Amino acid sequence: MKRITLDETKLYRQLSESETRHSMRRAIAFALTPVPNDPGWEEITYYGASWVDPTNTPQHPHYIYVLVNPSIPGICKIGFTTTTVYDRVRQINSATGVITPWYAVFTYKCPDGRMLEHDIHTYLEEIGVRVNPNREGFVIDTDTARNIIENIGKKYKSNEIN
Repeated sequence: MKRITLDETKLYRQLSESETRHSMRRAIAFALTPVPNDPGWEEITYYGASWVDPTNTPQHPHYIYVLVNPSIPGICKIGFTTTTVYDRVRQINSATGVITPWYAVFTYKCPDGRMLEHDIHTYLEEIGVRVNPNREGFVIDTDTARNIIENIGKKYKSNEIN
């Protein structure tokens, strides 16, 4: 991990307290800032990789998706893909353990699907709707899932690909 200047912090993504608490492995840099009204003390802020994935281009955008399966009512699968959502659904449905198909009900184009997916999954786990910590299933209705994705996705909007 490297120390960066306050100017360099603009090139990184500030990690939330939750991210720092759950996994310091995400931190690749840190910055020290003086504590106002307390001379001699500094606060440490941790930073991760930039918001924008350099492999994400207008020709290859990232997508967050919400899938539903009629055989599993009340559960949404929320994930991300660097391919089309259609291709991802086809890939998921081709697995031998999938008895009835999943259907896409919402797609969100974003600049860094991996980071946005992590933020969404972290939030959903914190509110207690994650079915299994190692899977992308959530006890949530599609309208709520869509609202959460759009609200969390706002912080990525300034870098969103058109």
